[in-house]
Amino acid sequence: MDDQSDIEIRALRDVIDAVEDRLRRFEAKNGVVLTERAEVYATVVYAVIASARASGHYGAGSLARAPLLDEILMGAEPEPWETAIYAVVIDRALTQ
Repeated sequence: MDDQSDIEIRALRDVIDAVEDRLRRFEAKNGVVLTERAEVYATVVYAVIASARASGHYGAGSLARAPLLDEILMGAEPEPWETAIYAVVIDRALTQ
């Protein structure tokens, strides 16, 4: 695999790990996830793809440059729309 593919796979794996951690913390507080985990992961990965495209990144390595990754992985200060998207994605996953 080329370096860009490795970077993107690692970024997506980290996203899935972060989402799984959030789901487990939610469940530990007696929350109930009302959809399949695969649906949650797919929704969040799609949001990362949309974030990359919206910021003008296409092709190899574009997912690793998605601004939404900062919100998901580091809790960094993203653009306001990115915070809103992530909140909606997680809320949708937990309530559907």
